[in-house]
Amino acid sequence: MRTRGNARPLHAGAAAVALALLVAIGGGCSREAPEVKEVRLAAQRYMNAVARKDVEEMRARSTCAVSYQWVRGGNVLRIEEGRQLTMRSLDSLRDAAAVRHRSADSAFVVADASRTEAAHQEALAVARLHTLYHNAIRALQKSNPDTLLVSDTRIETRAVRMRVRYSGAPVGKKPADTEQVLRLVRAPSGKWIAFSFFTADEDPRPDGV
Repeated sequence: MRTRGNARPLHAGAAAVALALLVAIGGGCSREAPEVKEVRLAAQRYMNAVARKDVEEMRARSTCAVSYQWVRGGNVLRIEEGRQLTMRSLDSLRDAAAVRHRSADSAFVVADASRTEAAHQEALAVARLHTLYHNAIRALQKSNPDTLLVSDTRIETRAVRMRVRYSGAPVGKKPADTEQVLRLVRAPSGKWIAFSFFTADEDPRPDGV
């Protein structure tokens, strides 16, 4: 009887320890840093606006042009590590991309028949990069209109991997999912604004952004 009586407290104690471990582990997995949560919410709300074809909301949350007619929805897959840079650096990246854009366009115009397609694809890629930097600067002005953006102002960017669903005549009988990269930027004390949204294989992969 004594052994049986002593076993109950031991079992109860073991159960309490196990429960505490489960709570601690579960809490750790579900916890998300506030800054990451902000990015997730901004990305999801932008995606919801695209799916609803809410043009006004899309304009409020982004500066990138998106072909949204066949988009049905999307979810965040992964949020990449944040990056920081100054306005001076972003301006320099845009200016360098503009020079490359003009050079690539000129090369395409004079390309011979054997180089036409390659030159065309290169010009498109550089154009996407130039547009990305330009849109990032416009997005910063929308992020916090009350902040004066000077050369030393530090800004933040995040890349978000999204799974986007398309359906409709161009897609086929069944909906199709594709992985896309959504890029967002934030001015000091501002909100996250999307400035680039491309399929994973067409993403410009900008330097430092």
